Amino acid sequence: MKKIFRISVLALIIILMIAPAVSRAQGKVELSPFVGYMFGGSLNFYEGKLKAENNLNYGVVMDIKLATETQIELMWSQMSTTAQFEPYYGYDYLATNSYDMNIGYIQIGGVRELDYDKIRPFGVFTLGTTYFIPKNVTYEADDSEVDIDSAWKFSMTLGAGAKIWFTDRVGIRLQGNLMLPMFWSSSGFAVGTGGSGFYVGTGTSMVQGSFTGGLIFALGE
Repeated sequence: MKKIFRISVLALIIILMIAPAVSRAQGKVELSPFVGYMFGGSLNFYEGKLKAENNLNYGVVMDIKLATETQIELMWSQMSTTAQFEPYYGYDYLATNSYDMNIGYIQIGGVRELDYDKIRPFGVFTLGTTYFIPKNVTYEADDSEVDIDSAWKFSMTLGAGAKIWFTDRVGIRLQGNLMLPMFWSSSGFAVGTGGSGFYVGTGTSMVQGSFTGGLIFALGE
């Protein structure tokens, strides 16, 4: 919990510190806190499948105006959920009970808008990192504790949505995202006891998605 709190606070501080400086230098900045629903997804390993449950997510987006219809975007999003490792035949000893998992995205990318006055459809593409922080992991066989390390993975997102402005300063943002953390060859989740773990053999991604909505507050200009 302390690690999640530190990451969350750091991400928010970075975004909030950058916003005023960029607003003075570039013009309009949009801050958008949001909440939504995120699909947990699953990931195949040699030994079995890791499945994360769907749950609520939350975060904040900052869009910085570069041109009339182009913005640069910084985004932080997090979901607190449960996960479970379901082993294939022969790896039953690796089966876990359902345990807590925090999944978060820290991203930077570009936004392209279409300007229809108060309604502005947009598309967004970002690159960055995704963190997986498990806790309270136990084996199904005997309820003994499992020490699974946290993992940070390269990731990308694709999104589309619309910004609906009530005034020049306040609006709402509705968005859908496809989210892809990447697991390269021989990467996965390491287990602390005896150097064992769950590993992928070739590069793959964990497909996740989300639908979010939030307020927009415009600064600058």
